[in-house]
Amino acid sequence: MERTSKQFPKKKVAPIERPVQISEATSAEIKQSFAKLWLKEEQYRKYVYEVERCDNGARVFLHRPTYKHGLDFAVSVEGFRSQLRKGKRRRKSKSPRPSHGDIIKDLKDKIKSRPKLTKDLFGAVSAIYRCVEPGAVLNKHTKLKTFRSGLPIDHTLRIIKWLFIEQDVTYWLGTGRNMLMSAIERRAFKIKDSKLFE
Repeated sequence: MERTSKQFPKKKVAPIERPVQISEATSAEIKQSFAKLWLKEEQYRKYVYEVERCDNGARVFLHRPTYKHGLDFAVSVEGFRSQLRKGKRRRKSKSPRPSHGDIIKDLKDKIKSRPKLTKDLFGAVSAIYRCVEPGAVLNKHTKLKTFRSGLPIDHTLRIIKWLFIEQDVTYWLGTGRNMLMSAIERRAFKIKDSKLFE
């Protein structure tokens, strides 16, 4: 008998890098755009999509597939350094991946440093949750540009945008974006009645 399965080379193939622009108005439209994009991918290949640039030129990337090998992706930002991880993993690398915990810590640090801007910051995160683009949010909440703690504010909002989208794609039925927002509300903004499920 001859084998049916495909044999793969041991040497890893470099990922395919592509720029892409996704800026639809709703979570459902964003998911549709990603589904169409993923269907165009070649089998057995990894992809790195450059999706936008921060104000200082740092690029935001999406990596596919992740270790789950499904319809999800991982977000990374050039120059990002986690304040949660210790030792070697904390060092700056080309495009480290921020976690939900990283973003919640960054929001907490910003609130602690400028408590008077808490309402504006919450309004900005809420707008990102509703699929408003970070640039438009910062044009409305200009005071937020005065934050000096943690990440630059445009990095924070862009990371939150892509983490929300990642949750949309991973939790296809619509709970993901809400799970992340609920965690941000409870842990960063101390909104006590922000439970995801009744």
